[in-house]
Amino acid sequence: MPREKQSEALIAKIYRRKYEDLGMFFFVEGQRSILPAVSVEKAIYNYYRYIGNDGFNIESSMTIYMRMKKEYYESAKTHK
Repeated sequence: MPREKQSEALIAKIYRRKYEDLGMFFFVEGQRSILPAVSVEKAIYNYYRYIGNDGFNIESSMTIYMRMKKEYYESAKTHK
């Protein structure tokens, strides 16, 4: 595994993800902040409908979202 650069260590792990994953994460977070009753699964379906992508795997997308949520919380804890 390559060694992490000093400059990259300052960037939280969540922000080094693919742009599609970041877009999905913040889209889902935005929908859930406006309407807390919407489920994560429904918000992910809404995201893919919004970007016009029909060929996606919901289980893998939910796993990616949950991992990013954990990374986000870990980053918030360590950078305060």
